[in-house]
Amino acid sequence: MKNILSILLVAVMVFALAACTPASTTPAAPNEPAATPAPADDPSDDTPADEPAAEPEPAEGALNELIFSMGTKPNLDPHWNAGSTGAYLQNMLYEGLYSYTESGYALSGATDATVSPDGLTWTFKLREDAKWNDGQPVTAENYVYSFKRLVNPEVSSVYMFDYGKFLKNGEKIASGELPLDDLGVKAVDDYTLEVQLENVCAFFDALLCYTTFFPMREDMVSEDGVGDWAWNVNTSVTNGPMKLTFCDEEQEIILERNDQYWDAANVKLDRLVVKLLDDENTRMSLFTTGAIDLMTTALSEERASLNEQGFYHAVPALQTGFLLVNNEKEPFSDPRVRKALSMVIDRTYMTETLLNHVRLTTDSYIGPGFPGGTAGKDFHGENTEPLVVYDPEGARALLTEAGFPGGEGFPVMEMKFANNNPDNTTIFEYLQAVFEEELGITSQLIPLEPAAMTSLRDAGDFDLTIQNWGADYFDASNMLAIFSPGNLINSGKYENPAFTQAYNDSLAEVDNAKRMQLLHDAERIFIKEDMGIIPLYLGTKPYIYREDVVTNVIYDANGLMMLTKVQVQR
Repeated sequence: MKNILSILLVAVMVFALAACTPASTTPAAPNEPAATPAPADDPSDDTPADEPAAEPEPAEGALNELIFSMGTKPNLDPHWNAGSTGAYLQNMLYEGLYSYTESGYALSGATDATVSPDGLTWTFKLREDAKWNDGQPVTAENYVYSFKRLVNPEVSSVYMFDYGKFLKNGEKIASGELPLDDLGVKAVDDYTLEVQLENVCAFFDALLCYTTFFPMREDMVSEDGVGDWAWNVNTSVTNGPMKLTFCDEEQEIILERNDQYWDAANVKLDRLVVKLLDDENTRMSLFTTGAIDLMTTALSEERASLNEQGFYHAVPALQTGFLLVNNEKEPFSDPRVRKALSMVIDRTYMTETLLNHVRLTTDSYIGPGFPGGTAGKDFHGENTEPLVVYDPEGARALLTEAGFPGGEGFPVMEMKFANNNPDNTTIFEYLQAVFEEELGITSQLIPLEPAAMTSLRDAGDFDLTIQNWGADYFDASNMLAIFSPGNLINSGKYENPAFTQAYNDSLAEVDNAKRMQLLHDAERIFIKEDMGIIPLYLGTKPYIYREDVVTNVIYDANGLMMLTKVQVQR
């Protein structure tokens, strides 16, 4: 084992990854959640509007302009986006009933929210000074249209079941069993919105932070099955602090401050120029010359230099990286095999030495940061024991018990992964080494283009592959929801009725302490008993910028930089 790990360590040191200590952030208050966009490695592939609008002329005087690089093309339609990049921009273009804050979330598009005694009816008083960027008022009908569009089977949007199921009759409407008008949402008057839930949902306010519940203008939307209308400057009418003013799907997007926004006086950023660059080397070159102010990814071999110069900043994120294991394919259908694979992974060595703190060590699936069952308690901190452990000897015993002593008779394992992230290669080379050395299991590494990997993963064509998931909303339930039967992200096809029962019971539980205990039970079944997936690390959000250029940097409760508050010094 030592020989193989030494070889791996030398390979990593060639790239000289310097240790990057994550920056501290103010943790979310227990009862003030903040949401996170969908999985970081699963962006949408968009086909934008045919003709980009003419690039706007700069305003007179010095602009507070930030040049930001994104590695993928974001989807700007609130119901068709499934990627973190699209959600990041949409949170500046739109404003929902609630918005993220430094410590959690708060009412923004609404000024008041009341909940009926049975917890099933939520009534919101909307801001009467809220306007779309064309000057029209934001009304309750804009929310009604958006919520109905979310579950409309003729639209068939990405999250119509995942989020539509919380609304009364939402799932039945999405399945075509009931008409759209039976959805439990209505405009009482122009500025009063009433929402009825299918079941009690203690975290519904946290859900409303997510993009799927943003208001939309029906007169601007053209249904095309992918959301292309949102790339068109002429039809992108939004109500957030920024507005879309230029869009070239191959090169850049420009957002500018929305003067119609009710709180425009507190929006510091005048213009956000988003460079769409897939090539890491090009992005790094532009940053080096000062042509880019901010980026959120960097090549492994560049991190040491960036960190030494004070350019690399990492903040903890509500995100977990894990191995999807094909639960339907032998021998991986045996929990003992999955546990054995997990128990030979030295997560501390992997994250601190091989990945140099770019990822954080974990002893569970759900990491720190989510509120727990009582005020002041962290969900992860309530665990009485680790759910994943490093125990090579115990792993060998389990593999023997499963019928593969010393790896004898175990088939060659295929580990497929996207080839666009050097960290994936580092991780899988390490895993290949430890599985061979500790368990006698031979594996084949199969790097693939991201699009090909996504297709194979979604089709379940893998033995092991890597996946990241970041919470869409600030509640531990979201980390478990994706492994309920039928969820598209559950590509490993994990299923256990006991897990499903505990998770479903948590959704109907009103008492928060009892609800959290049910979620703890579900995670224990999922990981400790079944090892339905293999947790690898906790995520961080990297930001690369010069502190003398990008100033007034503030992060929300989940580590997202609040770009509208940034000051840029030229």
